[in-house]
Amino acid sequence: MPGPLTRRQLLVRTGGASVALVCFGALPGGALADPATLAPARAATYAALLDAIDATPAYVLPDRAARVGRFVEIYADADATFRVYADDVLDEFADRGFTARALDLAALPYLEDNDSHTFAFTV
Repeated sequence: MPGPLTRRQLLVRTGGASVALVCFGALPGGALADPATLAPARAATYAALLDAIDATPAYVLPDRAARVGRFVEIYADADATFRVYADDVLDEFADRGFTARALDLAALPYLEDNDSHTFAFTV
C-alpha cells in the first residue's frame, strides 16, 4: 500500500482524469462552465458602475437592476472579442474608477437594438 497522498498529488491525479473525460466526451455538457456567462464578480462591478453614475446628481437610474440584467444578456450574446473587452473595462473600473470606456459600457443596456445614434454618459 502506497504512503499518504498529498493534496497536490490528489489534485494532479483527479485533474488529469477530468481532462481525459472531457477529451473523450464522457462528462455531461452541464459540467463545463459557459464561457459566455458574465462572472458574478464582474456583474457586481457593472452594478457598482451604475450605482456610481446614479450617485451623480445629473443622473437618476431607477431601473438599475433591469439594466444589469440586460447587460448580462448583451454579454452572453456577444462574441468573444466583446467579452474580453468588457472584462477588461470592468476590471479597469474596479481598479481605477471612471473612464470613458466604462461610461460607454454602462450606456449599452440603454440603447435599443435599432438605435443608430450614440448615447453616452458624462461626468
